[in-house]
Amino acid sequence: MGRQPDDESSGIARLRPRRWVLLTAVFLLALVGSVAWLAVRGREARSTVAQLQLDGARLQSQLSQDDFAAAGPTLTRVRMDADHAHRLTGDPIWGVAGSIPVLGRDLHAARAVSSVMAAIADAARPLETALPELDPRLTTSSSGRIDTAALSRVADALPTISMKVSAGAVTIGELDPKRLRPQIASGVVTLNGALAAARGPLADAVPVLRDVPPMLGANGKRSWVILLQQDAEARGTGGLVGAYAVVSTDQGRISLVSARARGALDRGPAIPDRRLPAGLRSLYGKDLTEWAGFNASPHFPYTGQLVEAGWRARPGSPPLNYVAGVDQYVVAALLAATGPVRVRGLSLNSKNAVSFLSRDVYRRWRDPHQVDEVTTELVQAVFAKFAVGQFDLRTLITAMRGPLHERRLLLWANDAQEQQQLQRLDVAGALPDSAGPFAMAVINNAGGNKLDAYLNVHTDYRPGICANNTRVSQITVTLTNTAPPGLPAYVNVRTDLLQDGITGARTHDGSNRIMLDVYGPVGSSAALTTLDGQPLAPGVGMDNNHTVWRVTVPIEAGQRRTVNVVMTAPAVEGDVGTSPVVLTQPMVRPATVSSKPLPACVNSSVTGG
Repeated sequence: MGRQPDDESSGIARLRPRRWVLLTAVFLLALVGSVAWLAVRGREARSTVAQLQLDGARLQSQLSQDDFAAAGPTLTRVRMDADHAHRLTGDPIWGVAGSIPVLGRDLHAARAVSSVMAAIADAARPLETALPELDPRLTTSSSGRIDTAALSRVADALPTISMKVSAGAVTIGELDPKRLRPQIASGVVTLNGALAAARGPLADAVPVLRDVPPMLGANGKRSWVILLQQDAEARGTGGLVGAYAVVSTDQGRISLVSARARGALDRGPAIPDRRLPAGLRSLYGKDLTEWAGFNASPHFPYTGQLVEAGWRARPGSPPLNYVAGVDQYVVAALLAATGPVRVRGLSLNSKNAVSFLSRDVYRRWRDPHQVDEVTTELVQAVFAKFAVGQFDLRTLITAMRGPLHERRLLLWANDAQEQQQLQRLDVAGALPDSAGPFAMAVINNAGGNKLDAYLNVHTDYRPGICANNTRVSQITVTLTNTAPPGLPAYVNVRTDLLQDGITGARTHDGSNRIMLDVYGPVGSSAALTTLDGQPLAPGVGMDNNHTVWRVTVPIEAGQRRTVNVVMTAPAVEGDVGTSPVVLTQPMVRPATVSSKPLPACVNSSVTGG
């Protein structure tokens, strides 16, 4: 017979169920309290996020309209909203709940989104005060002075913002919207798209904004030469230089020193070209030493070096910090910001500037010297307005987007470190010097006329087969001369024929002579070159590591001619499925391109083979 429990043991046994009931009750109360807490915090977080979305949309609209004065305070509200949402979702209870199956996925996503937004908004805090100081209306009211100190603060903040955006894109990219509730998934998808869209522009803007303050004279006075390239007579970087302006910048203020026709440079001395590669000098010869032909190569850093060397050779010329190349479309963008100017009784504005500089100026004034004088007066009138602050910065930013995209504004810096930073950007006009699929059709007018205003240029890059790490491809350039009858003699003259002693109707019939340079990939070689299907032996040269095939193309008015280069080039690891880089030269009629993705290689170690 077993031992009966004593009173103490019996009491403990009776208490044990009560303890578990008590513990269970406490746990349930804690759980209910946590759920209630999460519900309350969740409602508050949703309300905060909704406000954050409204403020974010308002900020995007203000920035797109360059309303920097309003954008600063809105950015402050965005940061406060983001920080509040992050505090609501960032405590330990929310973190533990985020590990619960199913429900935890939404909580984890909300926490990740708020964390990313708070990090980006905090990094952007310096912009809250800097942006209002860059408001375009302030620039106008301060005689054109741009606040370089505010620009520098933006430039200093941008690398951290870019880093936070990139890190946030990785974090949000790891969330699977398909496993989230629709309202949470929608926010994740929207933020993911915004971060992906912002990464590239932010990364590109970092070196740009770092360079802009010194260019505007933040560290002392800087001297510029700005070349007006007239694309109606084509050159590699755009067109024949018809006029130039000497401009100085100092603490954000732009001043016009002088504006002259190119003839002032033609009188000499010649441009020293010894600093340039021998291969380039062999390709373009004495043209590089003449102010009428020094920009024959499309690689604008060479143009900048030549201008600086030629400028330094001129007695009494001050040191030169920067060289800029602009064309008709850039002048039109500048006029959009300044409003119309009057030149020789004509009102010129953003709508008629391209036509005037490309065609109309040659119809009104038949004397080349008068054309240059009128062009110089236009340049002087435009930059004089900038010098006294008579321009709208907001309009200028908008108007310059097209010319920048089409490589019509080109910059070079004399300082080696500045140029190294600048050369990473499209505005430097630099040819890439690394291996890979590449093509560019470069037109240099060899007829001594203005007929390139009527020239259409199309470049087609067709990747062919790839075997044993070698690609066989075709670059096809189609040239169409659309010159109409009845053009002024100065426009359609064949100076090349006159120099050869040829006279008569042939010298003014709308025909032209084009020196076409087809730039191919680094390390490429031509297997076959044809003109309208007929084989020929092109001239061959090198420019910034690129193989160049030269074909002289006579072309009648209304005629279409086709140059085709079949070439081989080394395959590059990872290039399968990518599109070739096909650059265009600034032309009066914008050049066009087409290409197809690269196919995989066979019998090759290249990725995709």
